[in-house]
Amino acid sequence: MIPLYPLLGLLARGERHGYEIKRAVDDEFAPFWRIDFAQLYRSLAKMTEAGWVKARVETSERGPARKVYALTARGRKELDAWLTTPARDHVEGLVKLRFAAARGMPVAPLLATQRRTLEKARAAHVQRQRAARESGDVGQLAFANAAQRDVEGWLVTLDLTAALISPPEGAVTAARLTQPLAITGSDDPLILYLAQRTRAAATAVGSIGGLLALSQHDADVAGIHLLDAETGEYNVPFVKHLLPEEESVLVNLAIRENGLMLAPGNPKGIRALCDLARPEIRFINRQRGAGTRLLLFSKLRAAGINPHALANWERAVPTHAGIADAITAGIADVGPGLRAVAYAHGLDFMPLGVERYDLVIPRAEFESERIRALLDAIASPEFRHTGEALPGYDLAQTGHVIAQVR
Repeated sequence: MIPLYPLLGLLARGERHGYEIKRAVDDEFAPFWRIDFAQLYRSLAKMTEAGWVKARVETSERGPARKVYALTARGRKELDAWLTTPARDHVEGLVKLRFAAARGMPVAPLLATQRRTLEKARAAHVQRQRAARESGDVGQLAFANAAQRDVEGWLVTLDLTAALISPPEGAVTAARLTQPLAITGSDDPLILYLAQRTRAAATAVGSIGGLLALSQHDADVAGIHLLDAETGEYNVPFVKHLLPEEESVLVNLAIRENGLMLAPGNPKGIRALCDLARPEIRFINRQRGAGTRLLLFSKLRAAGINPHALANWERAVPTHAGIADAITAGIADVGPGLRAVAYAHGLDFMPLGVERYDLVIPRAEFESERIRALLDAIASPEFRHTGEALPGYDLAQTGHVIAQVR
């Protein structure tokens, strides 16, 4: 980001001396925009020479004289021109949105331009991942995946900014209702589709992590698929245990088939769970707290196999796609995951069973407009068409209230 123009935005608030400007940058924009004193004073000198800023000397009985800087009419014109041009990067886009709103300028064009830029970048990173999988370039695959997630994070930030930036007086409640939903918990292709369709913020932290986020009020909805080995019941026992102070509604997203994803053609001849204990098998797992990991743990224990005795049991990634990418790239032979993800990556699949994936929604939020928009999206023909196209998915209970936990 070119530092000159954001400095004009800060000076548009009123005259400032150098230390005040530096403190404003550090307090309001770190870690995304930083500037050291050398850069700051070089920039102020350039802007003064260009006539965008004027300086006066302020004397003080308590210390040495210092320069105080103020924006000129020419500087205001330059600032307004900069605010109407496309941003060079995501950080500059966010800074522009803030200053444009502060100056009462329309932000809709800036939001639309920035969204198009981010969506184009996301599509490019997805293509890079596809090419990396085909070539077996592990390093490129990792970078492309990280870049895609970075862009998706900026899209979430953009939606939040659109909802909250410069709300009209008295519209705090309305702004809250238009904030993007925070959906967390277990990784699932339909969750990603829902997030894109409803412009929600989706993060994969595992089923247990999702419930813990709900308990801390750090999320609005948690997606979980947790089997209680003692009762054979899905999800409800865990909600009762981890959300004891909350009333919750469980809405079914889908029934899905989980199992083991295998290299194409299953070259290592993995036919049963006991084969995972063979020393030549390169296993990769999901992270602790993931329902898929817990399901496999339960299946291994039932088969008389100690999961912790498996080589690489603690070698873990946070998503089904991460498992599939590792197998596709040839750095692993097998890992737990969904039939749908295995199919999408051209992998073989060994089923371990079907599971119920539910959305946990706090009862206090269940009737809100934001949740209603989410449930309407789930009930839409487009969502059903997307879900029915996924191998191993059953949508017979999708959208139904499974339980109300008090």
